Amino acid sequence: MTSTADGATALVEDATDTGAALEIRRVSKVFGDFVAVDDLSLTVPSGSFFALLGPSGCGKTTTLRMVAGLEQPTSGTIAIGGRDLTGTRAHQRPVNTVFQSYALFPHLSVGENVAFGLRRQGKSEIARRVAEGLDLVELAHLADRRPAQLSGGQQQRVALARALVNRPSVLLLDEPLGALDLKLRRQMQLELKRIQTEVGLTFIHVTHDQEEAMTMADTVAVMNHGRIEQMGTPAELYELPRTAFVANFLGQSNLVPGTVVERTRTGLLAVDVAGTRILVPEGRSVRSSGDVLVGVRPEKLRLLVGEQEPSSTENLLGPGTVTDVSFTGVSTQYQVEVPGLGTFGVFAQNLLGGSMVEPGAQVRLAWSADFTFALDGADAPDEGTLDLDDEP
Repeated sequence: MTSTADGATALVEDATDTGAALEIRRVSKVFGDFVAVDDLSLTVPSGSFFALLGPSGCGKTTTLRMVAGLEQPTSGTIAIGGRDLTGTRAHQRPVNTVFQSYALFPHLSVGENVAFGLRRQGKSEIARRVAEGLDLVELAHLADRRPAQLSGGQQQRVALARALVNRPSVLLLDEPLGALDLKLRRQMQLELKRIQTEVGLTFIHVTHDQEEAMTMADTVAVMNHGRIEQMGTPAELYELPRTAFVANFLGQSNLVPGTVVERTRTGLLAVDVAGTRILVPEGRSVRSSGDVLVGVRPEKLRLLVGEQEPSSTENLLGPGTVTDVSFTGVSTQYQVEVPGLGTFGVFAQNLLGGSMVEPGAQVRLAWSADFTFALDGADAPDEGTLDLDDEP
């Protein structure tokens, strides 16, 4: 797909509040005895791509609906572009929403679907604005087709064009790619990011898909039980999680309990993990004393076989037994059972064409101390992992 910068410029010209900032201040939403959103505060900078990420029931969709005016907060305020919109109705707010279901009118053509909102509002130059919107999503050649004649990705782009031609200050995306297959979803992730960059609008994207959030968003807020667990860039959240929930929900982590036994002169914490001394940079630990959870991502680990030895800057655990080997193409995933500590996941890049270690092999686990992080020892090591018993 090619860039359409001229169309993007035309689409947003004359807008009075393009890419406005969103401010949520101490917002709560209570349904009976259930607290869906709990004293939530956040600011989304103007023109950014912001993602609310979390599992079902965490409060992210309720938050989006309150921004859209489809729900009113029990307490707190919501402002866009510095204007308090708390209590106003949905049609009074400078926002548009793109849903997973597309919500296109089957009896209208693509062009008529895009024009629908403009006609209801009595806007001028409808034909020009529809053409600009379809040009932006690269579907101008399909303006006369009906939605049933389009692929799922094309229908989603029509829904996006319909929202953008109204020139909202904030575009809300509610699981917009959930109905697409994996390959198309990944293509649309790049397409959405391209469009957001070109039009410069503030995008608020709700999703439970970690890859989707990390691929597109400038900033990600991880939600759990109606609150924000951690917020930052995708790289910050992945490389330096601050809770077990974030460490497990955003990617995969190996977490084992330990106790801080020393603070070295070189800015490292020495942590006792089942009798083994593990080093953690003090700046990568949420606490510098007491009980902690020592963490390392699977791709940071390497397997030591036979007489292989770690470097002087590496941590070491084991020996353990390889219990499972899964070839995934770009990498091989190993499961290693270490007595007294449990099972560790290890991702090894396939540089030599396949797995090099077989099930049953005895190995040790080595990784750079610089990649180690430590969380509060009161956190449950499995918090944020998928519980198959909870799945429908």
